This record gives sequence, C-alpha cells and structure tokens, in this order.
Amino acid sequence: MEEKYIKYVDQFNDGDFYSLFPFFDNMGNILKFFHKKDLLQYVDPFDNNLADYQNEILNFILNVLNDKEILKYCVAQLSDVVPTETGYYLNIKDREDLASLFYDGGRDTTARDVAKAVFGDDSYERYDNTTDDVYSDVIEELNPENIEHLKTYILDRLTNWSVEVDDDYPDLFNNYADDEGVFHLTSENVGDIIGDEESMKYLMDEGYLDNLEGELYSIHSNAYNSAYETEIYDTVMGELETFFDVKSARWEAIPLYGNTEKLIEHYQLPFNPNEVVNSIKKYVADSNTWGYYDYAFNDLSTWINMMDTLMDNGDEPWLDFRIPDYADSRLVNKYINEMFGDYI
Repeated sequence: MEEKYIKYVDQFNDGDFYSLFPFFDNMGNILKFFHKKDLLQYVDPFDNNLADYQNEILNFILNVLNDKEILKYCVAQLSDVVPTETGYYLNIKDREDLASLFYDGGRDTTARDVAKAVFGDDSYERYDNTTDDVYSDVIEELNPENIEHLKTYILDRLTNWSVEVDDDYPDLFNNYADDEGVFHLTSENVGDIIGDEESMKYLMDEGYLDNLEGELYSIHSNAYNSAYETEIYDTVMGELETFFDVKSARWEAIPLYGNTEKLIEHYQLPFNPNEVVNSIKKYVADSNTWGYYDYAFNDLSTWINMMDTLMDNGDEPWLDFRIPDYADSRLVNKYINEMFGDYI
C-alpha cells in the first residue's frame, strides 16, 4: 500500500468519513478508489466504526466485486442458515417462526394467522353441519369397494328381513314385492336398495338402520374437515416453495449446546439454489435506498429476520394466499372413501 494512501484508509477505518468526502464527494467514490488502489482488503465492513455505512460497503463488495469470502462471513452472521457442500438449509427449533414470512393484513383472518396454525400444529376450528343429506354427499360418492362393504353391513343387520308393503313404502319395495305383497331384502337386490335414495332413507329414517345415518354424518364431517385442513396445509407449504425445497424438509434431533446427552428437535428446510446468496445481496442493495442507517446487516441475526425486514419495507413481497371458503369436494370424496371402512 502506497504511503500517501495510508491516511485515507486510517481515516476511513476510524469512521472519519466526513474528512474524506471533500476529496471523494461520496461513499461510492471512496470505495471505487480503494478498490482501484487495492485497499479494500484493509477495510472490515463489520467494524463498529463503519456501522452507519456497513450495508453500502457490503453492497459494493458483494454486488460489484462479488467477493466470496465476505459473502461467507455474511452467511455466518445469520444463525438460522447452515452451509453444506451442496447448498444451505434453514435450521430452526420452532416452525412457527416461518409464519413471519406471511402477510398479516387485509382480512379478519390473515395468511399469517393460518400459517401460525399450520406451523404450530394448532387445531382448526371445525366446520359443523357439513351436510344435510348423507345420501347424496356420502352414499352416492362411494367407490365400488365401499358399496360392497355397505351391502355386507346392511345384510348383516337386516338378515332375512322382509316387510309387507303398501303405497306408503318406497316404490322399489313395491316393485320387488312377491305375489303376497311382501318385500324380501336379499343379496341380489341390496345393491339396488343402496342405489335408490328413497329406499335407503326409508331404512334409516324408520330405524331399521338407525346407527348408519349417524355414522355417515360423522364420516362426512371428518372427511370435510380433513380435506379443508389438507388444502390449507398444502397451500401454506406451497407458498414456502418460493424460498425452500419443501419436499426435503425434515426434523432432526441435535444435541443441546454444552450437553451432548440432551437432544433438541430442529426443523431443517433446504433453501432453493442461490436463495441465500441472492437474498443477502438484495438486502444490502435495497437497504441503501431506505434513507436511514437502522438496518446494519450484522444486526439482523437470522435469515428470517432479514426477509421480514425486506418485506416490511416493500422490497420483497410477503407470502400470501386466498383462504378457501370451502373444502375441495374431490378431496372430501377421497377421504370419505378412505374413512368409510373405519366407521361402517
């Protein structure tokens, strides 16, 4: 380093920027001069004396010079980011921390409220009275396997069942009645009974299959609420794919610091390629446009805090989604068929 430039570096590292501005006009010109004279190696952007201009210095070093060593140091400042040979992953003890990446305004129940419920494993407020017609909403949605199961259920409870019919009985009973006007329930006609709404409702309403109706209501309620919760969970995790490889997320038991015998569960979520590097470079670049010096990089502590700050200042969009009003009917029907055998 040439002797005549030593005083500039010393003044800079002491935080005496205003003695340099008359010669260089602004911080950008100082950094360009130091780079040209190969002096930046003597500048520590994390020195407390440089705190007011830390992000501008880092922006020049990272986004102009693409300095890999300083980038590694920046990553090391974020306690929730862990480097590996193949990239980085987020490491947190409480998944609910992720909710701060979601939008918290615009409606009574916000995307952040829902994300907190998902990540905190809270129970959703269940929907009551999910159906007023279990025939059309459950029986008509059964697959062939469950139809066979329902046939067996009915025949087991109404073994050798018959009834003398008149005009008050379902038309199907009258059509299948013998010459004496008696309808006999058999393995040959039970499928037709199931396929006839009037006949099935008669058997349930008149108490012949009194427990069946209640079980069908329970099936629909649980299927509906499970489908809604699944849709919400998938939506929230889908939003996280903006930043992470969600499919590779896992819980890992890690020894407590200073106590190798006690394990603490940590949630580990791999970042998408280049996400950590790009977000750090974006932060140091965008923070220079905010017009104040309250956002020094080494005050952030975590990647989540950094992104929350970017989002709060409007430089990164919040994760957000439309909260569905109803469960997806296709998923409800899927769960109805999966649950049916557990109830009937």
